[in-house]
Amino acid sequence: MRRRERTLIARYVHQAVAPAPPLPPVAATDAVAAFCAQLAAAPRLNRAALRALLVAHGAGVRLGPAEEPLRALAHISYYGDLGVMRTLGYDPEAVVRRARA
Repeated sequence: MRRRERTLIARYVHQAVAPAPPLPPVAATDAVAAFCAQLAAAPRLNRAALRALLVAHGAGVRLGPAEEPLRALAHISYYGDLGVMRTLGYDPEAVVRRARA
């Protein structure tokens, strides 16, 4: 991902999630890296569509319902961060330990 795209992603995630204390800011999470990884793993057509939506949103275009895939990806990327999960009281490592016991 180019630096400009990563900046757009960080801005979009911040707008979509709007974290407030005690949740960490987007920059203190792995949300941008997770978003980029999801894009990289997506089929080519989906990846192109999501990137186009991201650029359009960054340019101020109102996307309406077409924005929903971006919003979902932003939420998954942010709330999938281990620090965010722990802040919300979820410890995935404890769940794995219980499953193995």
